[in-house]
Amino acid sequence: MIVSSQKSEVANSSLLIVNSKNNSLSHQPSTISHQLLNLLPIIRHLSLFLYCLLFITACGHTPPKLSDAHLRAVEFNQKAESAFKKGNYKNALDFYDKALKINRSIENIDGIAINLINMAAVYYRLNDKDNALRYIDEALKPLDLEVRNKLLSEAMFLKSLLYLEDGDYEKAVQYADLSLSSCQKESCLEEGKIYNLKGRIALLKEDSASAVTLGMEGLKLNEAHDDKLEMANSLRLTAEAKTKNREYEEAKRLYEEAMLIDKSIGLSKKIAMDLMGIGNLFFRQELFEKALSYYQRALSVSKEAGYEQGLKDAIQMIEKCSLTLNKK
Repeated sequence: MIVSSQKSEVANSSLLIVNSKNNSLSHQPSTISHQLLNLLPIIRHLSLFLYCLLFITACGHTPPKLSDAHLRAVEFNQKAESAFKKGNYKNALDFYDKALKINRSIENIDGIAINLINMAAVYYRLNDKDNALRYIDEALKPLDLEVRNKLLSEAMFLKSLLYLEDGDYEKAVQYADLSLSSCQKESCLEEGKIYNLKGRIALLKEDSASAVTLGMEGLKLNEAHDDKLEMANSLRLTAEAKTKNREYEEAKRLYEEAMLIDKSIGLSKKIAMDLMGIGNLFFRQELFEKALSYYQRALSVSKEAGYEQGLKDAIQMIEKCSLTLNKK
């Protein structure tokens, strides 16, 4: 059985291996959780972009002057996002909680929803699914129709990922569809990301034909919005599905396209996944020397990037290739 870094990717927020030097929490993600690495990020941390939506009728118009309370909430959200990016998840939660209290004190409905959804995303990163679901449900139930469709879409997206982790494909599809429906009701740039999620669910259900269709639809939408990150995700998803269909030449071309994008935006973990994917398709064809070359490149990238799961996957496949070649 091939260990696939490509199979182990739907959302970067699912991977949690934290350096103890930064005093952040450390958890080992579940197997399915690591399989969700591909859709980066699961939640757009919304502090700047969505505050544009909160305080102006349409982006591009002159916003009214924000109150001191609003500005403090924005400041805490910015600090939370910075902590999140550094892997300081405990600090991120503290800052989001402070912003949440301010937004509740001024009954800022969208601000409350933003903070609850972002806190759910942090808990998801910490592999604390119970708290992730609790915060998502808190964002959805009390506020109901007052929550913007864009925020509903993000919440449903995260909820789909949580059910996917539990192997509940039916509910994962249900909430992915709800996420897509909410996205389509409002000017939403994340539609391609949702198609990538739906494609990943299809692939995990062993429906590679649907995964190809959904991946290509996601690619078209992501290209229209020039979302390079999600374009690469679409390409990688489709490449993995075509590998399963034994369409190796086309799969290799798609992986190479994804890798060009990943290199252009400097995403080491994704580059390692691309290399593992190409190695896997050679392994499936019993071209072990070629596979070994790509696994070794993936090992090097993962090592320098500090990507522990990629390192483990590459080592495992290098050992398999070496054992096979030594028998010849």
